[in-house]
Amino acid sequence: MSTVPPGARQPEPTDIDEATLTNLASTPRLLVASDFDGVLSPIVDDPMRSFPIPASIEALARLAERPDTDVAIVSGRERSRLQLLVPEPERFTLVGSHGAELDGIDVDEGDRRRLERLTGDLRALGERFDGFFVEAKALSVAAHFRRIATGRRDEAIAAVDRLIERWPAKVVTGKEVVEFTIGTADKGDAVVALRDRTAATVTVYLGDDVTDEDAFAALDPGDVGIKIGPGPTAATHRLDAPAAVTTFLSALAERRCRT
Repeated sequence: MSTVPPGARQPEPTDIDEATLTNLASTPRLLVASDFDGVLSPIVDDPMRSFPIPASIEALARLAERPDTDVAIVSGRERSRLQLLVPEPERFTLVGSHGAELDGIDVDEGDRRRLERLTGDLRALGERFDGFFVEAKALSVAAHFRRIATGRRDEAIAAVDRLIERWPAKVVTGKEVVEFTIGTADKGDAVVALRDRTAATVTVYLGDDVTDEDAFAALDPGDVGIKIGPGPTAATHRLDAPAAVTTFLSALAERRCRT
């Protein structure tokens, strides 16, 4: 299960300062990597209606057009579904399944059968709770609690906890969601791989959820981690909402495109 690393600190919510913006805009090779939900897109009840803020995507596209800048969207979503939500997805590197879908999928057949049985168990469980949403992915299955009535949410979570005890799978918890995965990679692995293959001199990573802490922990000194919203974090900076992400990305694109 992804957790906030020991020693994680909680910086005061603040916009990115001038010195940080200047460093990002002027570094020889920049990697910009971002989570999708809760960062580029507001959190919504229906995952397939989670559309990114157009100005954020426009800023990322301007950055991606530069030969000295690489842009990646690193999501817990299945890459094929992420492609449906990101406008002109070929402009960016899309990494799905919490980092596992970076170089393709190689799944043991026994693991695949176990995942199918687990998905069936979760769907059967979902019949007991109105609003319980099961999202099947290439390497995982997620149980979403957001739309369950408050009075029954704890009961549904307890039932999923009992499934956790029965199934030998990696468990990732997020905001109103528990995900069972047979993939071994995490977002930190994805950031390291992207940084290595792009030879980035500075990496900036933006994320809002517990699973993003793996990426923050993988950053090198001099890199920039930006936590979106409240909560303890290993990130070096904080913004309060996706709207603030738009402001930051727009300012970064404007400055970097002037250099």
